[in-house]
Amino acid sequence: MGTSAGRNIAYHVGLRACAATAAADLEPLVIRGLILHHPFFGRSRRTESEVRLFNNSIPPVNVADLLWELALPVGADRDHEYCNPTSVDRSEEWERMRAKGWRAVVAGSGGNPLIDQ
Repeated sequence: MGTSAGRNIAYHVGLRACAATAAADLEPLVIRGLILHHPFFGRSRRTESEVRLFNNSIPPVNVADLLWELALPVGADRDHEYCNPTSVDRSEEWERMRAKGWRAVVAGSGGNPLIDQ
């Protein structure tokens, strides 16, 4: 489970934990799914909610842009896989999660500029 940037961490750790060798390494822990609360995703192209809520106080879009600039590898944009989970084909990982019976809950609110992400 994770909220905001912690949600991104939970997502990427979940992808790795679902790998066949990683699952064996985690025994006796059994993961059944992911709870992703207010994901802090981004991408280079602005979404409708980012445009509509550009000056929202939590977080203002320009602050989110700065956070990504500081967090991503030098030279990367917001279409990097850490920021934009759709920038890389993850169909094999998602299929593996589905095959293991994992469930995912993604929750957000309409007042968050990143809700459309």
